[in-house]
Amino acid sequence: MPILRQYIDSFCFREKLAIPKRSRLYHIQPIGIGTHLIESLTGYIARLAEAHCLPPGVLMTKELAPLINKSYGCVNLHRIYNLTGALNSTGVMASDLVQALETLTQQKNLHFLTWLTWSEVFPSRNLLRPHRAWCPFCYQEWHVTGQVIYDPLLWTLDGVLVCPNHQQPLSQKCPHCSENNFLLAWRSRPGYCSKCLRWLGLPLETQLSDRKESIQDELDFQIWIAKTVGELLAQSPSLKFSPLKDSIAKALCVYVDLVSEGNIAAFARQLQIPRNTVWLWCKGHCLPSMKALLQICYCLKVSILDFISQGIEPINSCEAMRLPPSQIQTKPRANSKPFDANRVMQFLEEVLASNECPSPSMEEVARRVKCDRRTIYRHFPNLCRAISAKYLNYRKASLAKNIEQSCKEVRLIALNLQSQGVYPSENRVEEHMTMPGYLRYETVRTTLQDIQSQLCK
Repeated sequence: MPILRQYIDSFCFREKLAIPKRSRLYHIQPIGIGTHLIESLTGYIARLAEAHCLPPGVLMTKELAPLINKSYGCVNLHRIYNLTGALNSTGVMASDLVQALETLTQQKNLHFLTWLTWSEVFPSRNLLRPHRAWCPFCYQEWHVTGQVIYDPLLWTLDGVLVCPNHQQPLSQKCPHCSENNFLLAWRSRPGYCSKCLRWLGLPLETQLSDRKESIQDELDFQIWIAKTVGELLAQSPSLKFSPLKDSIAKALCVYVDLVSEGNIAAFARQLQIPRNTVWLWCKGHCLPSMKALLQICYCLKVSILDFISQGIEPINSCEAMRLPPSQIQTKPRANSKPFDANRVMQFLEEVLASNECPSPSMEEVARRVKCDRRTIYRHFPNLCRAISAKYLNYRKASLAKNIEQSCKEVRLIALNLQSQGVYPSENRVEEHMTMPGYLRYETVRTTLQDIQSQLCK
């Protein structure tokens, strides 16, 4: 009997050791690892918050803030709305957040939901877009088929403008309220607008079918970008090599030798890129942006993953084929027409004279007129400065109006909470605000503090 008892105690002890550590937050699996539509970290946070029946802002503040005690305040969404794209990027904000989330969820592969794997080869500048982009047809298809709604990392890249699955342009403004969404907002929810909270999906029947030939050429290029970047993301978890900073320089040198027999000037001329720029890239003095690298890969008819791999495991020279200049495929230009000064000047004058609200920025004006912004500035500096000044005045007036509205709203919310016998603390008030981010402005905070002091008398 004692022997049996000893065996049972020993067995129970081993069983206790086998029990895995419990996670603080739900052990939610990331979606799409190993595929071109791997989930983004900001999308994962939104799904995690939804699983806990919390707004992402509350989850970030209450759970992640204690683990990330940094001065840049990456867990305070009120302070970094415009910078939430960095949470999916290659820097310290992404790495700190990944570490904190892995601690709370006990997931060990969350760094693949960012661009951290490629931090050595892709500069963070202009890598990701500041606002959310999505494919409404993907949302609708996942909803109809009962799949989980999420935001892929591919959609966050600034150079990706179309969905590779449906070959349709990504949306960047809500069709209901016409507002942009940040990558992660206080009330973010996959598939829904964070401003008006309405569904963003569209039926597949509404896909565009009729396109002009020139638009189709540009769309083909954008589809190629989405597919080659998707391949890069899909292979990230199973890479056999380590992407290092000199990988791009080595790869460029390989292709300079193959295409132009080592002549950097000829190589740059065929790619329509300044010679000095290519020289700096080949010497490793600076890194090309993701957009420039994609253009080079498109011209060379090679995927971006194969291009980078040449800098780690160079191809066998006997198997390599030298591409003659006639075979180098150049990126189709969206605007091949000469600069029409009269048309552009007339358009600028119309913008200045209009009462459009919101007033467009020069970047938006250049996009509408389909001309390079620097070219427009060079020809019409005074008109451009006037449009920029008009835009800044609109922004200031809009900010002042929103601050005034937030002050009134804070006063009403605080009085309403007081009437219910609840102290109007900052956290309680911001939960009821339409624009909780405005509580960071001194005028709004002072309004709340004045009310609090009056109620305590």
